[in-house]
Amino acid sequence: MKKIFLALLAVGVLISCASKQQSPILIQRGIPAEERNYDVVQEGFGIDARLKKIFLAGHIAEGMNKNLVNLLWGPPDRESSDGLTWEYINYKTGEIITRLKWEEVDPQKFRGADWTNASKLVEIEGDPYGGSPPFDVDDGGAY
Repeated sequence: MKKIFLALLAVGVLISCASKQQSPILIQRGIPAEERNYDVVQEGFGIDARLKKIFLAGHIAEGMNKNLVNLLWGPPDRESSDGLTWEYINYKTGEIITRLKWEEVDPQKFRGADWTNASKLVEIEGDPYGGSPPFDVDDGGAY
């Protein structure tokens, strides 16, 4: 009886992990909102106030590094061989939700926390909010 219960529990955990990774709302794939504050306030990440506000709201913006995007939306569903293009897919429809294009940055000039991953987001194609409601950073709320 215990073996059956443990087997069912394991299957449940796998299904919940898989559904999180395949969510069409990208923010659901990343870290919880309560952990975002720690990552940018306590750890710093060396990002400017505007990007910090956008990160805390759960959105991405040009100028962020790969670590910030990965924390918010999880790893990309597809990545180019050079690592400079990331795609997030809606697994229900097969369509691309958002495509991100990166630019390599000289680690000595980059103000990010992880010098081994010094890339800057330079272009967002598709849904810039990853399925979440839009956010007006100047206004401080959704519109």
